[in-house]
Amino acid sequence: MAKIKNLMSVICFMAALVFWGTLHVQAAVIEPTGDKEGKQDLRNIWSALEEDGEVRLKSGETYYIVKPIVLHSNQTIIANGATIVCLQGAFRSDAPTKVNYGSIKNVTVDGGTWKHASKEGLRGSMVMFCHGQKITIKNLDVSCHYTGHAIELIAVKDVVVDNCKVKALGGGTTDWDCHEEQIQIDIAAPETAPKVAAAGQQFVKGQTCENITVKNCTVTGSRGICANFTKTNNGKFLNKFHKNIVIKNNRIEGYTAEALSLFNVIGAVVEGNQIVTRRSAMDAYSVGLHIAMFGKAPAAMKKAVVQVKNNVVKGGRQGLLVYSHASTKFGKVVAQKNKFYAKNGKEEACHADTGSASEVILSGNSKHTW
Repeated sequence: MAKIKNLMSVICFMAALVFWGTLHVQAAVIEPTGDKEGKQDLRNIWSALEEDGEVRLKSGETYYIVKPIVLHSNQTIIANGATIVCLQGAFRSDAPTKVNYGSIKNVTVDGGTWKHASKEGLRGSMVMFCHGQKITIKNLDVSCHYTGHAIELIAVKDVVVDNCKVKALGGGTTDWDCHEEQIQIDIAAPETAPKVAAAGQQFVKGQTCENITVKNCTVTGSRGICANFTKTNNGKFLNKFHKNIVIKNNRIEGYTAEALSLFNVIGAVVEGNQIVTRRSAMDAYSVGLHIAMFGKAPAAMKKAVVQVKNNVVKGGRQGLLVYSHASTKFGKVVAQKNKFYAKNGKEEACHADTGSASEVILSGNSKHTW
């Protein structure tokens, strides 16, 4: 009898799990309303997020949102196959309330074509997270105007951007002096992040990003991907450094600036990418992969490694440039099994020497002109 009761208890428990799991999924599926003003779809998405913590948008359907979806901790949007027409931005974290990456955590957005109502795209940031951690953005098709950022990450850590398609818009033109990146890994400073500064000066004290991975993406823009620094505030934040940036298995293209720039970074992996900068002028913006230091690095830099492996890198003045503008050097720079190209001549295709790094290991690379 005891065994029967135990068996019945297990069956009831499993049935309850199935019931509540099914109920949860059904409750989180949002039907499009057809409201092109974007108010009703946005309201329904917000309500589902508040109630269930998860929103599922239907594949093949189109939704309209009048302003960005504001996400909070432990929330998920699943939008594979759906199209979301954004009258402003796509989605973002709320105004920060805590420093030390504590404002938002455990957020996932999976799938969807997120496009601005204008064919030229948003002149701002379509996606933005700040002062948070454990954020996953994957399987998105998201673009903005070439003067803005499709994905902007400010003072965040443990972030993965995976299998996203990002392409700059703007009527087929790009201003020669535009250097804005489609994926920006940014420092929190008053002038670089004015909307963050509006929440309080404690949120713009030079906080940086850590453990950021961009993989399996296609990115094109004035500049493709950049881990950023700033000279503003009289150089107050030049000694602030990002940590552990991984750029892997992407196709990255820059029209008027570098395809990939890693500035003030302690430890990086750049592996398996196609990196192409198309700027014709032989200046710093024409470098294919630009790794540079602008401030005095902390002691952690001495043991940090920059690994560049199995990439195809094409630039103007240089393919690869590793350079320190400061009194400190990079720790170890390892470049292996890459194909480096420079329009400036094959001897300029790879520029990484001990003038800017304590140890440089170059092996199995080839240098070309194009």
